[in-house]
Amino acid sequence: MDIPGLILLLVICGIGAHFVLKWWWPIIKERKNLTPEQMIERALGAPAKGTQREASKFGSPIKTLVIIILNANLLYGWLWLSHRSIFMLWVGLGYLTVGFVVQRLVKVPAANEMAALKIWERFWLKIFYAWFWPVYVQYISRRS
Repeated sequence: MDIPGLILLLVICGIGAHFVLKWWWPIIKERKNLTPEQMIERALGAPAKGTQREASKFGSPIKTLVIIILNANLLYGWLWLSHRSIFMLWVGLGYLTVGFVVQRLVKVPAANEMAALKIWERFWLKIFYAWFWPVYVQYISRRS
């Protein structure tokens, strides 16, 4: 086996170990008073609870799905157009920058929406709201 193949195997094994530990660690950490049968039962139920929590991280499961799919498609389309024309890259960056400024002025998303999210999820939610900054411009003009 050549060196790149061994490095790839090492990376794959590391990723696999990460997911196994991520799955079992809460059970191992709380195993003080559990029998082996209870540990296995809890380990089998843990992914369902994690999936449920993950599905409603932006509020409801539908809202989470809409945010993920819409962001992914808009970013993919923007990057595809940017690949074809550098001008589109700068137009898209400008559009998102204006979106982030408008978010700041309108204070969208609310602090309670962001409280339970990780950094990447907060960024993903802010990008979602940045795409739709023209909707929030009317709120700025009403306040002025």
